[in-house]
Amino acid sequence: MGYGRNQEISPGSDLFLKEMANLGLFTGTKIVKSVNVSFRLPYYTHWGQRLLVCGSEPVLGSWDVKKGLLLSPAHQGEELTWCGSVAVPSEFSCEYSYYVVDDEKSVLRREMGKKRKLVLPEGINGGENVELHDLWQVMLCALFFHPFSCFTNWCFPFSFCRNVL
Repeated sequence: MGYGRNQEISPGSDLFLKEMANLGLFTGTKIVKSVNVSFRLPYYTHWGQRLLVCGSEPVLGSWDVKKGLLLSPAHQGEELTWCGSVAVPSEFSCEYSYYVVDDEKSVLRREMGKKRKLVLPEGINGGENVELHDLWQVMLCALFFHPFSCFTNWCFPFSFCRNVL
């Protein structure tokens, strides 16, 4: 019988070891202590929309948004913050981006700009928590100027904005 993502797997069981191997937390018989990485992003969504983080490593979906880490909403005063966490090896590094998705994880919007980079610092011990506080990336020139506007070339004569839009 198969198991789903929401099924509880007891530590020490064969399924637990298989899942840990899938996450890259051990190889052969050597167990690597994991670090808990938490993502936090304040962002307002519409009803039926969710945020997820997707990245270059399997634990974040290997750039397959359908396999990305769904974040959960939490109200902190008047602010809506999306949060989620994942266990990674202590020498973990990856690139990642945030996406607004619907219930089927179809991409509705992605943040602009370069992919983010996560590199855990040397000497970090297993069992520690690393919390990332990010802000949604937007391109300022995309907010104010249409790409074919005469103002774009005048205001940003040497800008990357003309090539990106």
